[in-house]
Amino acid sequence: MANPLRIEGPDPPAMTCADVERWLVAAFMAFTSSGIFSVRPNRLQPNDPQEMRATFDWIVFSAEVLGVGSPERIALLTWARAKARRRIRRHRRLRLLREVPGGTVTDFCAEVGVQRRTFDRRRKRACLRLADAWNAKVTGKPE
Repeated sequence: MANPLRIEGPDPPAMTCADVERWLVAAFMAFTSSGIFSVRPNRLQPNDPQEMRATFDWIVFSAEVLGVGSPERIALLTWARAKARRRIRRHRRLRLLREVPGGTVTDFCAEVGVQRRTFDRRRKRACLRLADAWNAKVTGKPE
């Protein structure tokens, strides 16, 4: 569908699963360097006024779309936290943050008693649902 407000060029691309994963990993990486407070449940705001609030919106959006305690949301956020932790530990400039809390996905699966394939299916399902919900929100169409 062509965008009536833009004279030339294609419509902006829709949000994909890879984009959702990228934003969630960025949010968990920002947790280590910025203080967070929550006035109300599930409303995250940075302590520093210079910090972008949108960084943490995906975590809140995932709770709104998937439900706070859904297995899909837990799988997606656990994966994003583990991915962010791994990136921080490997990054040369962030060596001071080597002791980032959290574990690996394998540890989580063993602790909860879930197979890795089931975990990955839940994560992918949650990611696709978030991307679809975001695209529906942006275009104004129902899911």
